[in-house]
Amino acid sequence: MFQRDRTNEMPCNTFFIQQYCDRCGGELGEQRTISFLTGETLCEVCSLNEDEMSERAREEVTDPTVGRKT
Repeated sequence: MFQRDRTNEMPCNTFFIQQYCDRCGGELGEQRTISFLTGETLCEVCSLNEDEMSERAREEVTDPTVGRKT
């Protein structure tokens, strides 16, 4: 798979033309988002995974007992 060097490009420059997810390498299709954490262009699956990770992190910040074994 051919990957362009996009280190100097803004995500909005490649968002509509790139064909593969920056994170998993899967095809983007019509459902794509930009990661708020990294600026990567993500497929729907990676975007949902990122949303779940963000939600878990928010829960841990608001409730310090989340995820702790007693």
